[in-house]
Amino acid sequence: MQGLLDRFPDHKLRFLNVAQGILVDCPTVAHTVLGSCVSVTFFAPKAGLAAIFHALLPRAAEYRLHDPEQAPYKFVDTAIELLAARFARRGVAFSDIECKVFGGASALFAEEMSVGCKNVEVAFATLSDLGLRVAASNVGGDAGRKIVFSTSTGEIFMRMLKNGGRK
Repeated sequence: MQGLLDRFPDHKLRFLNVAQGILVDCPTVAHTVLGSCVSVTFFAPKAGLAAIFHALLPRAAEYRLHDPEQAPYKFVDTAIELLAARFARRGVAFSDIECKVFGGASALFAEEMSVGCKNVEVAFATLSDLGLRVAASNVGGDAGRKIVFSTSTGEIFMRMLKNGGRK
């Protein structure tokens, strides 16, 4: 991590826990650790904006006991919809946003359609429904990932984790 920070000395450092997200207009290095959770990065260089979230569950509507307005980044669908709306309010055309999708690991013993798989499926479907383009992804498998996102360049640095890194 220190090598990356040396590469981006003027950037703020931000760690995302589960159910957190950010939209920034200043240079930031955002990082998180994913297991079955999903992160989507949004990069709009013309507007000088970038965003990322760390979502735990696929669709808010499937979890009646949770109020998505209280924790919009907890769910993949509401996190994407919220950030898309925030970009739109700032006048950013969706065609100017590059998205990347990460996470969604599943345990080897998990059911056929694990929460990780559902998270990934919902991420791609929601992005597609909104007309947001996915430029890259690294999803699925049975190992977690540590991702680091430079909001000034749109670059993602990723390291696969041993099975102990799952959230």
